[in-house]
Amino acid sequence: MAAAAAVDVVVLKHNYFDIIKKIESTGRLKERVLMKKAFTLLELVFVIVVIGILAAVILPRVKTNPVAEAAVHLLSQIRYTQHLAIIDDKFTQNNTWYKDRWQIVLNGNRFSIVSDNNTRFAKDPQTDTNISSVVLKGVTSVTTSGGCANQSIISFDHLGRPLVGSLAATTAAYTVPGNNGALLTVDCNLTLANGSDENVTITIRPETGYASIEP
Repeated sequence: MAAAAAVDVVVLKHNYFDIIKKIESTGRLKERVLMKKAFTLLELVFVIVVIGILAAVILPRVKTNPVAEAAVHLLSQIRYTQHLAIIDDKFTQNNTWYKDRWQIVLNGNRFSIVSDNNTRFAKDPQTDTNISSVVLKGVTSVTTSGGCANQSIISFDHLGRPLVGSLAATTAAYTVPGNNGALLTVDCNLTLANGSDENVTITIRPETGYASIEP
């Protein structure tokens, strides 16, 4: 009996120590898990450095470009001029009715949208003010080339087809290419510049009058 009791005591002590070891190992494991959930100072510094590099690369690309914004503005006004020409057919019994077509007039870094032989200005749909001598902000000049080289006036007929040159100087509804009031036959390029190396080009296609910004 005494021997059996002694064996039981030894077994209990052995089990007790095993339990204590398991508890201690479990506690260390929890400590390790808790430590894993936290950032070390080195990891935090590394994250900050990576964010700084990404900001230095991305921010310059999202910076606004005033020339590009002005090009978008002018492009919308060219399309608006074409729209007015399509919905407002100027044909009448007047022999010089073609001089009343809607046209966009470029002057340096300004533009106007007029019709009726330069006596009627288009209205801005948002402000209801005349679109007259509007400044293209961030732009110093607009240069024409291609099918509208050296021309500052682009008009549209009732089909939306672009014509180039001054309508006031025309003597017929349609003239031969090279004269004022002739239908556009080659892509017309409008290049907006700000005096530096930032240039944006708008292209107007013949026949359809489709206009877009060149990539």
